[in-house]
Amino acid sequence: MNEPQQLKLEAIEALISARNVDDLSVREIMEDILDDEQMAAFLPDSLCQIDPRTGDVIVYNSSRATRLHTTVSMLPVDSSDEHCPICAAKSTGVIDLQPLSEGFTFINKNLYPILHPVENLPEDDKDVSLYPDPYHHGRSSYGMHLLQWTSSIHDRDWHNMPLADCLICFDRLAVLEHKLLTDSEGFMPASDRVLQKLPHRIGEADMPLGPKTFGYVSIIKNFGHAAGASMSHGHQQIGFSNIMPQRYFNNFSFMQRNKQTFSEYMLRENPQSLMVRDFGHAVLIVPYFMKRPYNMLVLIKDHSKQYIHQLTPNERRDLVQAMVAAIQAIISIMPQMGKAPAYNINVNNGPGAGVYLELLASTQLTGGFEHIGLWVCQANPNDVAAQLRQVVNAQG
Repeated sequence: MNEPQQLKLEAIEALISARNVDDLSVREIMEDILDDEQMAAFLPDSLCQIDPRTGDVIVYNSSRATRLHTTVSMLPVDSSDEHCPICAAKSTGVIDLQPLSEGFTFINKNLYPILHPVENLPEDDKDVSLYPDPYHHGRSSYGMHLLQWTSSIHDRDWHNMPLADCLICFDRLAVLEHKLLTDSEGFMPASDRVLQKLPHRIGEADMPLGPKTFGYVSIIKNFGHAAGASMSHGHQQIGFSNIMPQRYFNNFSFMQRNKQTFSEYMLRENPQSLMVRDFGHAVLIVPYFMKRPYNMLVLIKDHSKQYIHQLTPNERRDLVQAMVAAIQAIISIMPQMGKAPAYNINVNNGPGAGVYLELLASTQLTGGFEHIGLWVCQANPNDVAAQLRQVVNAQG
C-alpha cells in the first residue's frame, strides 16, 4: 500500500519557532516575520483604500501576481498533486504545531502576505484604524498574514478527518485568535476604539463590547479553484490587521440598528423550514436571503459570544460538527451539478456578530446584476434546505 503524500515532521524541524503559539508573544511572532529573509521580495504595499460607496476595504500586494499558482493554468483541487511545496517542506517558519491521530497540523507565515508588521508606527496611526485621509493617499495597513495547514497529510482536510483531529485544528485557531487579540497593545489599535465613537442610531445606551481586544482577526478558508484556493493542500488563512474589515463593521452596525446581534436575529427570524440540522449548541441553516445555491450559516445559540476563543469545548465541538457536515454536503452535491467542489468559509467574530460561520459554495458565477447589488439566485432556499437535510442526515 502506497504511503499517503505528506509532510514529514523531520523535514520542517529547522523551521519551527515554537511547538505551539502559547510559547510565543505577539512581539516574538512579529520579529520572526520581520527577520524572515525569504519574505522580503514579496511584501505588501502596506496601503489601504476604502470604496466610499460600500466601505469595502482594499489592500495591495503587487507581488502576489508572481505566485506560481497565479501565473500557470490551474486545475480544480486535486488530491494527487505531486509537486505540493508544503509536502516538500518548502515553507516559511512554523509558529504552531500540534500532533493529530495521523500527521500533524501547523501554522506558519504566508510567503505572499497581504499584511506585514511595521517596526516603527507613526504616532498618528497606531491608536486608530481609520484615521482621516482627505487627500486619498491611502491609510497604513499592517499586521500579519498566517496560514493553518489542516493536516500534514496532503489529501486530509475537515471533510475527511476524525472529529477529534478537527477539534484540535479549530482549538489552535481559537488559541491564536486569543493570543493576537489580547497580546497586541501598543502594536494594534483597540478593536472597539472606532466602534465606541460611532453615533448610535437607536436609543442612547451603549451596547456591551466585551473584554478589551486589539486589532482585528479574520479567519477564512478557500477550497477549490473556483473559490480562489491557490493551493490544493488544505489550509485556512488568518489575517490580523489594524484595519477593520467591512463585515466586522456591518455586524456591529446591525447590532446598533437592531439592538441585537446578527446571530440572535437569525436564530429567531430565519424560517424553521430552512433549518438543516440542530447540533445542540450550534445550528446549520440556509439563510432566508440565500444569494447563491447551497450557501449556509452555522450559528452558535449563545449569541452573546464574540470570539471563537470564548466558546466552551462543547460549543466548539457542535460548531465544528455543523461546519464539517456543511462541507461534506457541498463536496457531495457539487459534482452532481457538474462542478468541482469549491467553497469559502468566513468566520464572523467581534461585537455584533454573535460568532457565526458563513459557508459560500461556488455554485453560480457572479454577473453584472450582482455587481450593482441585485443578486439573481438560480435555486429556491426551501428546495435547497430540503435537499441539504436529506444529505446531512444521510451522513449520520
